[in-house]
Amino acid sequence: MSGRGIQESEFTPPQAPDAVSKRSLRAWLYLIKCSKELDQAMSERFRLYYQSSLSRFDVLAHLDLAGEQGLSTSVLAGKLLASKGNITRLLDRMEQDGLIIRHQHSHDKRVHHVCLSGKGAELFSKMAPDHERWAYEILSVLDSREQSELVRLLKTVRSRLEGVL
Repeated sequence: MSGRGIQESEFTPPQAPDAVSKRSLRAWLYLIKCSKELDQAMSERFRLYYQSSLSRFDVLAHLDLAGEQGLSTSVLAGKLLASKGNITRLLDRMEQDGLIIRHQHSHDKRVHHVCLSGKGAELFSKMAPDHERWAYEILSVLDSREQSELVRLLKTVRSRLEGVL
């Protein structure tokens, strides 16, 4: 996904019969509402149990996955759920709290790498099992077959979005 937005000349929505377009609109509304409520539910749990946020957890998770080499700030920004405008402030606060370490690239001073600190790795190791349990609690309303189908359908929609953005 390039993130540059849809240009009117690049994407003209197909004309859909009324019933189909209404169903599509309804599906979109449910998806947006559900996404917002899932985000709020997880964010509230991170706030209550860790005095933290889903955005902070997202940073910790990506840095944990990256390992000791960490990620450049720009690569990390492309992976995060948070908006790009908030990332610098988010990383500043996380660095002040001792959760991450930022350092300049040895050959290109414009590039910064971000790594987990020991404190950040320890916090992530506590948060990750809770995050998994909370996701289970929320989504266990669906059986495993339904969860797999949901993932398949969402991948289809995401693939479509990647084709038009």
